[in-house]
Order: sequence, then C-alpha cells, then structure tokens
Amino acid sequence: MTVYSLLPLLALVTPFFTGALCLFTYPFDFLESFFRKIEKIVLLLGTGLTLLIILLMVPYILTDQILETPAFSLRADSLNMVGAIGTALIFFLASIYNVRAERGGRLKPSLYNFFILLFLICMLGLLFSYDLFGIFLFVELTIGVSIVLVIHAPGKLSPEAAFKYLIITAISALFVLLAVLMVFVITRNSNILAILDNSAPLLENPRLIMLIVICFVIGLGADIGLVPFHGWVPDVLPASTPIINVFFTAEPIALVLTLYKLIYPFYTTYPSQTLIWILLGIGFISVVFGALLAYPQRDFYRMFAYCSIEEFGHMILPLALFTPLGLTAGQFYIVNVSLMKAGLVACLGSVFINAGTRNMDSLGGLVGKMRTTALSYIICALSIAGVPPLSGFYAKLLIYTAIYEFMLQKNGIFTSVLTVMFLACMSIVSLVYLIRSFHAIFLGEPVGTFKDLREVPFLMYLPTIIISGLALLLGIQPDILLSIAG
Repeated sequence: MTVYSLLPLLALVTPFFTGALCLFTYPFDFLESFFRKIEKIVLLLGTGLTLLIILLMVPYILTDQILETPAFSLRADSLNMVGAIGTALIFFLASIYNVRAERGGRLKPSLYNFFILLFLICMLGLLFSYDLFGIFLFVELTIGVSIVLVIHAPGKLSPEAAFKYLIITAISALFVLLAVLMVFVITRNSNILAILDNSAPLLENPRLIMLIVICFVIGLGADIGLVPFHGWVPDVLPASTPIINVFFTAEPIALVLTLYKLIYPFYTTYPSQTLIWILLGIGFISVVFGALLAYPQRDFYRMFAYCSIEEFGHMILPLALFTPLGLTAGQFYIVNVSLMKAGLVACLGSVFINAGTRNMDSLGGLVGKMRTTALSYIICALSIAGVPPLSGFYAKLLIYTAIYEFMLQKNGIFTSVLTVMFLACMSIVSLVYLIRSFHAIFLGEPVGTFKDLREVPFLMYLPTIIISGLALLLGIQPDILLSIAG
C-alpha cells in the first residue's frame, strides 16, 4: 500500500539545512571562530537526526507500506530502506569517529561539514529518487563532492588522485546522461515507475534497450569502481584522509542499488539473458581481479582498495540474477560488507594516525598497545571473509544459495557447484590476505619504534566496537535486516 509521507523528503532536508547552517558561518570571521568549537558536534547532530528520521520509516516498511513524496519523485520502500539505514548508520558512526580523528585539511571546518552532509544527501537522494533526471543530478553531485573531499587531504597525492577520479567519472557521467536522454525521448517520461507501467514504446526496439542498459552499467560501474572502470580506486583511498575513507565506505550502497533500480525495469520489459551474463561477467572479473591484486599489497590502504573492488563484484553478483532471493541476498550483503569495511578502514585509520605509516612492513606488535583496535579489526576482517558465526558468513551463504539455484536452473548441477566452489576459493584468498595484514600490523615483532604509541581515544574506537557487535548480532539474528529487505 502506497501512502503519502514527507519522511523521505525530510531525510534529505535535515542534512541539507544542517549543512546550510554550517555554510552560513563561512563568510563571517567571528562566526567561523565560534563554529570551530562546535563543528564536530554539529556534524554529529546532523547525521544523527538523519538516522533517526530513517529509522522512523522502518515500522511502515515492516507493514508493507510504501512512503512516497510524489512532488519530488521520492519513495521509501523495501528496495531502498535497508540501504538507507546502512548509509545513515555509517555516516553517524563516522561522525563519532570524526570527533577525535579529524586533523584538518584544505577545507575550513564549515566547508568540510557542508560537503560531508551534502555527500549524505547525495547517497540518500540516489536511494529514494525514482526520477531519472533526479538520479543523474545526484550522480553528478556525488562525483563533485567526492572529488572535493579527496582534495581536502593535505599533501600532493590528493590532487593527483582527485584529477584521475575526475577524468574517469566525468566520462562515465556522459554515459548516464546519454541513457537518461534516450529513455526520455522514447517514453516522454522520466519517472521509473511510470516507465515500468507503460513500457510499450521501449519494446519496439529491444536493441535500444540493451544500449541504454549498457550505458547505465558503464556510467555507474565507473562510479562504483567495478573492473574495468576501477582505475581511480587504488589511488583515491591512500590519498584521502582516514576519516574521509570511512565516509566513502557508504558510497557503494547507494550506487549499486541505484544501478539495480535503473536496470530492473528494462530487464522486466525485455528479459534478455545477455544482460544477466554481462553483469555476472563484470562481477566475477571484479572478484578475481580484486582478490588477486589485494594479496601482494604492502600499503594497507591499497590492499583495502583492491579488497573493495573484490567486494563490489560480490555486490553485483546476486543483483544480476534478477530473482527475489538474489535481491534479498544483494541488499543484505551490500549493507553488511559496507559496515564491516567502515570498521576495517576506521581501524586502519587509527593505526595510520598513531604510527604515521601505511606500510605494513614497517609495523608489527601493535596488539599490546592497541588491543581494542586489534580486536575490532580481526572481527571485521573475518566477517568480510565470511567466517561463521559472523554476519559475513550468512551474507555469503545467501549469495551462494541464490547463485546455486540460478545456475542449477540454467546450466545444471555441475556448473552451479563449480561456480559456488570458485567463489568459496576467492573467499579463502580474502581470508588469507586479511589475516596476513592483521599479523603484519598487530602481531609479530615491532619493526618501527613505537614506544610511546597507545590506544586511540575512546570516540575513535567506539564506532569499531559497535560495528564488531553488529557483526556478531547480524550473524546470529540476520532477520533484523532480512525482515526489511525486499
């Protein structure tokens, strides 16, 4: 049942006005000096209120209601609610981490807060919007804001990485625009739901449907970081600040689910198996490429970057099946792995802030000085690798089940078993390099001189404790998320 509600709009308006309030202080020196005393509390308040508003929608979704703000083509339903919760939760936890982890950069505090909150608006806008031009606008804003946040980091690496990111994503944005314009010219409509209800104009040219879908895959695939559009990912993460990297872990939730939202109507209109195999191919290649290139890395941020590419591939696989189980598995996996990555990168950020190096060969023996960070790191790492009883195990089990059932129906038992075994082997590779990174950073004999090194402040490891607790809770009670997922 669809009901009129302002809650989806309010979820965007809240961070917007908080960000605008921060921006208002920028031109005035006396306000700027006052704002510096409360800047981090304001950011925490803005993300916290947004999370609260999104949680207020959950009871409606659990009773099979759809919250819609028609004037703005915004809609909260079972397809995007899990993603919205995961995105807002990561931003809130990252804001807690930000209180003690943020060390400043190129942006003044007022601008920094504004762009962080604008980034949150972009993520939620991508999830809630069902208008093609609205989605394109949020994609463009996401690219622009991401580049600004990368440049925020001091040093020469950030402008170089931001420029590379700009070139790749600017070209990809043209593909998204081309696809949106083709759909609008053919259907004379930009609302995804209306296009789905009246797909007759699209059926007149199936080849054009495939071209539109391919443009969406290229455009959003480059923004996500899927192979072969991944070139910016290994450069951006080492160049950004530790706290910005935590915020960035929420980005794939919105982008991957938006890609599915854009492609699904066209698959429903013209259910081509070619489309499924294109997406599965990109997913499998990303999994293999990311896992194999993450293994030899010695810079832990570059290792995490290739680990992310591997996980992007895992995110695409269940959604590419276009089955109910695949959709449920995809939503659960995307949110779970993004949360675990947030915990992992927060731990790595704490190590970098304390030790001043990203080179794992220069670290070692930190477990005695950073026990809580070490424990959180290993729990998040084991969850990403899919070790029971953590949430990552159930997430991968759902993916394997969805893929097995699909392959069994399409290609027989031999192919289905072989595919699941292949994915399990890739998970073992992930487990090996993540465990090795834990050993290099926290165990063994210390290589550097870290006599004065101690555990990071409480507000820096509190988010990692919460995420570790969620890994255990969702592993034991996955229905907490599954009951909301479509």
